[in-house]
Amino acid sequence: LTRLQEADREHNIELYSDVMSMLAYKEVAGQKADRLAHEANEWYLFHGTSPENARKIMKDDFRVSLAGANTGTLYGRGLYFAESITKADEYAKPDANGNYAVLLCRVVGGIVKYTDEVEPDPEELVQSCITGRFNCVLGDRKKCRGTFREFVLFDSEDVYPEYLIEYTRDYE
Repeated sequence: LTRLQEADREHNIELYSDVMSMLAYKEVAGQKADRLAHEANEWYLFHGTSPENARKIMKDDFRVSLAGANTGTLYGRGLYFAESITKADEYAKPDANGNYAVLLCRVVGGIVKYTDEVEPDPEELVQSCITGRFNCVLGDRKKCRGTFREFVLFDSEDVYPEYLIEYTRDYE
């Protein structure tokens, strides 16, 4: 049995069906949205990066060892995802031509460690996922700061970068 199946036997998994990117995807995709494993908290989430790094991730997968190298680690050194394209765009970096990139990823959240603390203990969050019963962290900055929710995973096997979105910013 997987960790998720074992946990499901012991506890009911709290499902997060209010993920903004998934609500929007269901409106647009209709029945295609049913291909995700909702009972395992599988979602489409955004990951902002540079176009060069996005292509590397698409080719070679995410590398947790590089997590936090270019951005903060409020919830620990992990892979950060957002339900909002606006939040993912904050992490996007331009290339020499001014192009940005965001990955749209399939993410299996599994058993979610929820936190709405303003200053969470990142080491405790990481350990709760690596050695504890949780599979990911949901940092609810929307609740505690009025911004966006972030999803953090510590195992690249739970993430599949499905689409690469390249764009430019237009400020007019």
